[in-house]
Amino acid sequence: MANWYVMYTKPRQEAVALDHLQRQNYTVFYPQARVQKRKAGQGSVQVVEPLFPRYMFVNLEVGVDDFSKLRSTKGCMDLVKFGGKPAIVPGDLIDLIQNQTDDENILNLAALNDLEVGGVVRVAEGPFEGLMGTIAKKKSEERVIVLLHVLGAERSVELSRNQVDKA
Repeated sequence: MANWYVMYTKPRQEAVALDHLQRQNYTVFYPQARVQKRKAGQGSVQVVEPLFPRYMFVNLEVGVDDFSKLRSTKGCMDLVKFGGKPAIVPGDLIDLIQNQTDDENILNLAALNDLEVGGVVRVAEGPFEGLMGTIAKKKSEERVIVLLHVLGAERSVELSRNQVDKA
């Protein structure tokens, strides 16, 4: 019976490890996440990065698959082990992650960060940086009205969606 195991990869070589494991006909699950990142001069942009940096899942069957080839696979370090034995990941956990990803194994975490009216936010950049506030209104997909406590009173300020983070 095949089980899922955790492969530990070399730093920033997940794509190399994935390619070489698949070339050897291993079944591999490499979940990634779409997230919002702030980039200097560009504001907030969506990027895709590993959901678990330096880790991926390999489906192997004891007695059928050659575990010894894994350590010498380009981009790979070794299977995660406890007490000298490769750690088995419950299939239910893999199913749970797979059910939340798209066809390219990407989990859209950027969509989970949607701001809601009444939600508490922290201003991440601009003249009000560091202040906490409440979303009063969504003006558009890119703009929100935030109620900030400034100089002893509550003030409404229009900000770019990229300037605030959920608190």
